[in-house]
Amino acid sequence: MLRAVGLILAPAIVASFTALSIALTVMEWPGWQPEIDTIWMVGLGVVFGLVLLRFASICAKAGPDGLFVRNIVASQRYEWSQIISVSYSEALGDSWATLSLSDGTTSAVMAIQAADGPRAQEATDRLRILVDEHTPPGGTT
Repeated sequence: MLRAVGLILAPAIVASFTALSIALTVMEWPGWQPEIDTIWMVGLGVVFGLVLLRFASICAKAGPDGLFVRNIVASQRYEWSQIISVSYSEALGDSWATLSLSDGTTSAVMAIQAADGPRAQEATDRLRILVDEHTPPGGTT
């Protein structure tokens, strides 16, 4: 749902900022400098649209070889052998799911977040099952 909203709203934001820029130029709005302000206004629309698209592209995709996680700033591919466990507890105040990795670090999975309510716990449970399926018997990956 968020992806569809982002794909619709991002171009709408750019179009709105462009239309506002043109309207202010046509109206000869006091203080509006068309040569400079038009570029800034359209540029801001593009930046806001790109940020919205990035938020809409947050995902976690499981495959046979591992898990691909795209967060706001970075994207990362993890082999199943790198993932020790998945944790998420809305009751403990977790904003999103977290992967515990074999190198001792953790990594957020922003695609599974508290805002999703019960679906977040269901997604975490499905991801835990996948991690367990790819963990060798008798030990960690």
